[in-house]
Amino acid sequence: MKKTKFLSVAALALAFGLASCGGPAGGQESGAESAPATSAAATSVAKPKITVSAEGDKKTLVMEETVQLSAKEGDKALTGVEWKSSAEAVATVDQTGKVTAVAPGTASISASLEGYNKGSITITVTRPTPTATLHFEDADHEAADGWWGTSDDGWSPVYDRTDGNASDQKCIAHLDNGDKETLTFTSSAAISAELVIMMASSDGVSDMSAVMDVKLNNTAIAMTGKALESTGSNSEFKEFSLGTQNLINGDNVLELTFKASAPYIDDLNVYSKQQSTIAVKAAPAKERIEVQLEAEATGLKAYIGEETQITLTKPTDTTGVTYASSKESVATVDQTGKITGVALGTANITISKAGMYSTRVEVTVEKKVVDGEIRVEAESAADIGSFHSYTDRTSGIQNGHSGGAYITGYDVTGPFTLNYTFTSPSAQQMTLIIAGASHYQMSEDFVFGVDGIIKLNNETVTCPADAKIESNQQMGAPTVEVTIGTVNVLQGENTFAIEFPERAPALDCFRFMPITQA
Repeated sequence: MKKTKFLSVAALALAFGLASCGGPAGGQESGAESAPATSAAATSVAKPKITVSAEGDKKTLVMEETVQLSAKEGDKALTGVEWKSSAEAVATVDQTGKVTAVAPGTASISASLEGYNKGSITITVTRPTPTATLHFEDADHEAADGWWGTSDDGWSPVYDRTDGNASDQKCIAHLDNGDKETLTFTSSAAISAELVIMMASSDGVSDMSAVMDVKLNNTAIAMTGKALESTGSNSEFKEFSLGTQNLINGDNVLELTFKASAPYIDDLNVYSKQQSTIAVKAAPAKERIEVQLEAEATGLKAYIGEETQITLTKPTDTTGVTYASSKESVATVDQTGKITGVALGTANITISKAGMYSTRVEVTVEKKVVDGEIRVEAESAADIGSFHSYTDRTSGIQNGHSGGAYITGYDVTGPFTLNYTFTSPSAQQMTLIIAGASHYQMSEDFVFGVDGIIKLNNETVTCPADAKIESNQQMGAPTVEVTIGTVNVLQGENTFAIEFPERAPALDCFRFMPITQA
């Protein structure tokens, strides 16, 4: 009978240890395959995640409000958790999980514990209901140019904005350098209160000290370093805090003086823990000065060297009314409202009187049509084609003098011809003058006879070398008159054309002047 040999426990352990190391010296012979190693990841157990919840599922808090958080794994409450806030300026948390709201914003509150994956909850902090909300529409509005309004809205009041999330669907807009808003309100007690202005800006402001100066009861409130983050659009209003200020018992006066283009402004919200009744004192109502215009006209017309009288429908008493021209090189005005045309172009006449909102009227100065003149408007071409016609003169050249529209060929890229017809009562020699302007894509002078071939009744018109519109790469360049020279006009119908090889200026009108009037 064969005897079986038994190894001791120590020997077995030694044998197993040597085998697991791949043989003596812990190595493995070349080419030998080893048994697959057991993966630590495959044998480890996934960490459970901490679930964080707020008592009563209350995740939105008013400033200084508290809420208790809990950390659990399933139904099991966890102890020894480390709590942390991502934004202690918004909300703090102690090591029992109690959160205290500090300031408006959001904060992530996290819970950590060894052996667990971190859990978190987002807490939103808001301000309480304001003690008072005061509308800036009730402020006293003062504009640097005397006109409380905005050209973007057709000279409507600056508060007449009805879009966005403004509290009453109205806000103050288009405030600029020199403008001022003075809001007066009463307080029934001397209290400490945070003053918050609701503002909107698509761009934001990194340092409000560059935009406005602020005074409360004639004491400056520092704006240096105060920022307003972009609200995404001028229609979305967010809070801009002036900080905690001391209000007096009685009238309080908040003055905003603007130094640059400013955000839109909605309301002033007042927050205080102290008891007080706060109410706005609306600025005295003012009427707006009104100018008498012809039906459907938006402005006045004047002629070079001639006078035009401004007539007011409000006020009927013109005592103390003042007049000022924005461009005396184009039109002057005296203190009786008499305008004198000086040169081709447009000017704004601002009309003011104490206790009323000022107004302004645009004056277009033209050359008067003389006896025998034949005027052909540029937009009356048989085919405008690649040219753009502007009938309201709200963009492009602003000072076309013909009284009609104008056309611009800023994107004409190939050969093109403008064709016109006009009639003359007789065959005569006349002086041809073309009124036009440069535009932002004209990098070189436009020379008639080279860059634009002129033909009258199919005959090419010879142009002098100085018949040109000089380059001026901007929109709104002044209109100039270019004298082409003497041409022969037929009795009855005439054909007139300009051929453009590749580029074109803005054109206002073509004037055929009697030689005796030249």
